[in-house]
Amino acid sequence: MNFFRTIAGYAFLIFFMIISWLFLLPIGYFIGRSNKEKGQKFSVKIINWGFSCLSAIAADVTVKGTENIPKDEPVVFMGNHRGYFDVIITYQYLPFLTSIISKDALKKFPVVSNWMSRIGCLYLEKDNIKQNLGTIMTAIDYIKNGTSMLIFPEGKRNLGAGTDTFQSGSFKLTQKTDARIVPFSITNTREVWERQFPWLSRQKVVLEFLPPITTSDLTREEQKALPETVRSAVEDSFIRNGGK
Repeated sequence: MNFFRTIAGYAFLIFFMIISWLFLLPIGYFIGRSNKEKGQKFSVKIINWGFSCLSAIAADVTVKGTENIPKDEPVVFMGNHRGYFDVIITYQYLPFLTSIISKDALKKFPVVSNWMSRIGCLYLEKDNIKQNLGTIMTAIDYIKNGTSMLIFPEGKRNLGAGTDTFQSGSFKLTQKTDARIVPFSITNTREVWERQFPWLSRQKVVLEFLPPITTSDLTREEQKALPETVRSAVEDSFIRNGGK
């Protein structure tokens, strides 16, 4: 069964790449030239269509807590990082334009990287502190201009148990903007692909959005403890949902 699922997943990916190069990317380009906002909305729709198709092939997704996502303000989504399907599954359930802060490895994915650039995806480079500081500052400007951000504060895929340390640098996004944090947990995405690469294995995935955390009135001590506060909430949700 995994064989046919894998063939279906890769076949769809190839189809998506071809139709994007031939039709969808050029259409999005011309829409964006005349109206940037409409161009971004078009890109989000195409990305979510592609992601939803891949999710349908590889995962049985249960989503909880969407009512916890504020609808009238930019926020910072922060969650645990288990596998490549974290972004594929999570992004399609975000109700408004959200840019992603990712490792620069995403640049290597043809077509996907083109779509990511259309929605303002930002990249962190390994061992390049100066470049990464500039990336964070750009993300702060995005938030101030009304665009939400999605980031995985562990900094890399965690292949161990539970959740790893949430890096404090990620929280500059909220310190400089007072944006609220929407923590989320996602389970079992590592089991979808990484565990049996290159095969796809359909898994039950639970994505849970937790109540937002206000950052504007925190004391210095609370600010210092914020990475662990968010990490702990995410890990509790991850464990409660039977995460692997």
